[in-house]
Amino acid sequence: MFVRRPFALAGILLLFGGLTLSAASKEEEAKKYADNLKSKDVKLRLQALTELAKLGSASLKFVTPYIDQITETIKDKDAKVRGEAGRTLGAIDPPDKKAAIEALTKALKDEKDLNARGNMEMGIGDLGAMTKEEDLKKLCLDSLKEARKNSTDKAEQKKIQAAMQTITGMGKKKN
Repeated sequence: MFVRRPFALAGILLLFGGLTLSAASKEEEAKKYADNLKSKDVKLRLQALTELAKLGSASLKFVTPYIDQITETIKDKDAKVRGEAGRTLGAIDPPDKKAAIEALTKALKDEKDLNARGNMEMGIGDLGAMTKEEDLKKLCLDSLKEARKNSTDKAEQKKIQAAMQTITGMGKKKN
């Protein structure tokens, strides 16, 4: 009986030690991906944003130090990267939603690429849905309404409508 307890204690310590190690490796991963946001390679920047979105969705603490860098990539010279940055911001739910929403709505006004616009619109929809502040919801909806008014592309208009429904909660199936 006395022999089992040390093994049980060792197992518990190993489990908690593994969790700590796992968190540390996730933080290292996030740092690596954040560093890749500065890469000259477009594919690396895209992968970095995708992975940061996954890490941030799992736990915001892993990506919090890099939110400003993610936000900056909205101004990237590559349209795919700009769009992915918008989608990533919506996925990670940053603490300063106002800054993220303002950056995205401003970028959306100037964006010419349809795919980048679509991802930014999805990001705005996700951020608008996550905020409890009515003035920020309104800012998101107004930005999306303006984008819909200025768009002649039917597919983009559908994405905008879906983003608006994400914010308002309309279109969700009731149980």
